[in-house]
Amino acid sequence: MFFNYKHGVLFLSCLLICLGACHKQNQIRQNSEMPPVILWAWERPEDLRFIDTKTFGVAYLAQTLFLQNEEIIFKPRRQPMELAPETYLIAVTRIETSKIAGKRPSFSPSQVEKLVDLVKNTLARPNVRAVQIDYDAVGSERKFYRELMMKLKNRLPDKTPLTMTALASWCTGDAWFNDFPVDEAVPMAFEMGADSDRIRSFLAAGNDWREPLCRGSYGISTDEPLNVNFKPNRRFYYFKSSAWEKSDLEKITR
Repeated sequence: MFFNYKHGVLFLSCLLICLGACHKQNQIRQNSEMPPVILWAWERPEDLRFIDTKTFGVAYLAQTLFLQNEEIIFKPRRQPMELAPETYLIAVTRIETSKIAGKRPSFSPSQVEKLVDLVKNTLARPNVRAVQIDYDAVGSERKFYRELMMKLKNRLPDKTPLTMTALASWCTGDAWFNDFPVDEAVPMAFEMGADSDRIRSFLAAGNDWREPLCRGSYGISTDEPLNVNFKPNRRFYYFKSSAWEKSDLEKITR
């Protein structure tokens, strides 16, 4: 049979494009028990007994884990927080890594195991029903982050939501974390640095996040109004640089 090389290459190219287009990407898994609005409570005293627990949940900084060499420096939350007993609570683990030459983390399997144990331990705290990882991983740390999330998901109790924060640039760029076993990735559309103008223009033009795992929520700051038309049926995470007050909730509109 006569084989036309150019036609063969064209056919193969079309086939590869089709296979790529047909590849099913991970999607958000919205938890119906999780309230539609979540307040981030960072490292400071907080009294949130005034919130309507049917509308508002709380994602509080439970611990910061700093990695250097083979060490994991554990910094637990030290500030008090008061909540109504029925508050939907998400324990946030912040991960940071040393960038100093000679002190870079080993990213070893044992370091992954220690991190998984420390994150899982936050579920033992009263009323915690979900966990969230806050880790601004650089390119060289992505493989390690993936290994961490895969092991963590396997070790969490069934039906325990696992979420992550995501730089807004991640949600508009390459889908490097689409295989993460998370229920949602929360796009942090604030403190965006050099990407701020580009991403604000991107959203103002009516675009949605390119990464499917980012399409379940918005992470915004009360200190930096985004002034865009938000997509419907999204969960909102709100950050504030000072302690929450009842009057703040009156300003939160969607």
